[in-house]
Amino acid sequence: MKLFSYIKAFLSTIVWGLGQLLNGQLLKAFFFFVIFVGFIGIELGTSHYFEETSAYDKLLGNDFGDSWFIDGFMPEYLFNNVPYQPFEDYLTDIGGYENITEASFIEFMAKDLRDANPIKYTNLSTGDIYLADDFDATNKVLLIRKQTLYKDDMGILYVERNRTEIDGTVYKEYVETTILTGELNEDNILDSKDNLTLFVKTGDIYRVDGVYYAKVTDDVMTRYINLLTGEVSALVNVTKIDVIGPLYNVDGIIYEYFEPGLIYNSVRLQYAETPFFEVFRQAMLYTYSVSWNQYTNSDYTRLMIKVYLNLNPEIKDAFETDYNNFFYDQAGLFVRGYWSVITLGIAKKVDFTGHSALMDAMIGNSSSSYQLSSQITVLDSIPIQGHVSLMLLLEGLIGVILSFVFFIFMFWGIRDAYQVSEKKRLKQKVLKDIAYFKDVYESSFEYIILSPAMFVLAFISIMPIAFGFIIAFTNIAGNASMLDTFDWVGLDNFFALFNFTSGLGSSFGQAFWRVLGWTVVWAIFSTFTVFFGGFFQALILNSEHVVFRKLWRTILILPWAIPALLSQMVFSVMFNEFGFINAFLQDVGIYDVLHNLGMLGVSFDSLEGFSRLLYLGQDNIQWFTNPFNPTFVRATLIVVNIWLGFPYFMALMTGVMTAIDATLYEAADIDGANKFQKISLITMPLVLYSTAPILIMTFSGNFNNFGVIYFITGGGPNAGHASRGFAGDTDILISWIYKLTVDYSTYNMASVFSVLIFLFVGSITAWNLSRTRAFTED
Repeated sequence: MKLFSYIKAFLSTIVWGLGQLLNGQLLKAFFFFVIFVGFIGIELGTSHYFEETSAYDKLLGNDFGDSWFIDGFMPEYLFNNVPYQPFEDYLTDIGGYENITEASFIEFMAKDLRDANPIKYTNLSTGDIYLADDFDATNKVLLIRKQTLYKDDMGILYVERNRTEIDGTVYKEYVETTILTGELNEDNILDSKDNLTLFVKTGDIYRVDGVYYAKVTDDVMTRYINLLTGEVSALVNVTKIDVIGPLYNVDGIIYEYFEPGLIYNSVRLQYAETPFFEVFRQAMLYTYSVSWNQYTNSDYTRLMIKVYLNLNPEIKDAFETDYNNFFYDQAGLFVRGYWSVITLGIAKKVDFTGHSALMDAMIGNSSSSYQLSSQITVLDSIPIQGHVSLMLLLEGLIGVILSFVFFIFMFWGIRDAYQVSEKKRLKQKVLKDIAYFKDVYESSFEYIILSPAMFVLAFISIMPIAFGFIIAFTNIAGNASMLDTFDWVGLDNFFALFNFTSGLGSSFGQAFWRVLGWTVVWAIFSTFTVFFGGFFQALILNSEHVVFRKLWRTILILPWAIPALLSQMVFSVMFNEFGFINAFLQDVGIYDVLHNLGMLGVSFDSLEGFSRLLYLGQDNIQWFTNPFNPTFVRATLIVVNIWLGFPYFMALMTGVMTAIDATLYEAADIDGANKFQKISLITMPLVLYSTAPILIMTFSGNFNNFGVIYFITGGGPNAGHASRGFAGDTDILISWIYKLTVDYSTYNMASVFSVLIFLFVGSITAWNLSRTRAFTED
């Protein structure tokens, strides 16, 4: 039955070689099974399938262990003989202190703090406390009590903020604001604080006759703001009150809001200690005072983080899920590789700081009975690396490409198991195993010989190309993303090039089309100018009327012999605004002529229409730095490039012209052709025939001619502005890509442009080459 053939093929997908074994081909079965063992061995050998992992392995320090909480804390608790009912209930629930575990103890600590520190509103006048869940705060208005403001002569207050211009320049501006709530009046904005004086709200709160005030200082004296009316006045006999949380005006009553862990005025609100934590700190002091103590600052910080996570179950669940991921922490090269390429990682780099809200409770403050600050230094920030998408993508591509190598053998085995089974069913001849492998060797000899090179090529060539291509479909940007996660965004980066109103399109989209247009113009003009420049030089040097032709050839080939980088740097210096060229033109009187023509020595703003295209600069000719006339800078670049490129074509075409059959010119003379006709109908076609592929490759090379742009103009003028996508007026795509990656770390958009360059240049080059007779050898 044909069904058995399908079954054997299917079994070969589960265990490679099993289908061959069922077909009675032991050598084949062994061959495919060895490949299968290698595949599984790599997966298992690079995995942690049989190891228990935990998200807490990512934290610094070690656990205290169950024994400390029994032998370290309990003696102190029993010695104090001050039973704490919540803890007594905890001991009852677990069946006695001998059953204490670190995990359950931490859960109790978190519950004790949570019960003693609810989120609440406190009426400043009466001291009444309202739990947040039971308090109607619909009409609450936040009162800003700590802020730096500026005041004008009319008493109007202003707040400073940054304004970013279209060119990326950042300025400071000053917007009118209200004294208590910080509402902005966008109709009154000042560009300078020259006529303003400081008006600083310190954050301190005072009470006078049941009315609450915020302290302010200005250039005159210390005064106070009525928190209900906003009236500013000078007061005496004020009483400072201790307020740590934000204040709200709720229907004309001032309330203090308290949420433990909340950061307010750059200070994290603390969990208040309970009687339990006083005994806990006493136990820790004893532990740190004995010689056998093995607990470090990192261990105690780790304990505080665990308590913090138990106080915040949602954060804890996310932490345990993200940082103990099966595919990342346990899977091997292949499973992890596919997961990595699909997800790019899920756990972001974080710095744990929330545990600092436990300082008062677990370390103690100035009013605490037992302080640990002299014994323990808690780390304020605990970095956790998380998943690095860049490394995951690289490792994932390695795993995926290597798996494809193994899958070739898998599909080979499946196909062979099915075909052999069918031949046996149909009573056809089946080769013996040795004869089969000999036949495979002879029929696929070239592939077998090339396979090692292709294997190496897959990792040193295909993988980097694939990686650069894939980056275009992610949102990787900035140095921070190199050590953190980034996400797949599909074609969003490409679509941004057509959306000029928002996001990346508002800067990079517009910049791309501007740079692409100039890149095409640059590639065309820089190619044809050097081509025809070399052609005309070759015509002249091939003329019999020119004397000392070898000498002239030697002199004219020198620009090509000099390193291009050196020539580019020399031109950059020569055509500097204060360089040799400008000094020479000034000495010979050219500057006077340009001044008279209004092309130099005038303000660009005073020019209109066509005269703006002739503007060369204010004080000197700005060959490569004219921010107002980029067309002039571009034209200068093209002219300079002729010097750098024509010698090559001159040498090439001189050889081509020398090889042209002289009888063609003799026949043209007999027919009465003039010199122009002989050049246009004989010389030019034959030269083009021989040099067309080189001309096309030169076009492609100029499309990516990084050196001329980067070393002469640096992509400027007008480069480096974020609103322009960091692209200057002479940047071509390749120099722009370089700056986006090296200077601005905008890797995703740089990859997008690289893909587009490949498609554009590759398509044009392939199309043109396919149409040349020299390429097709017609």
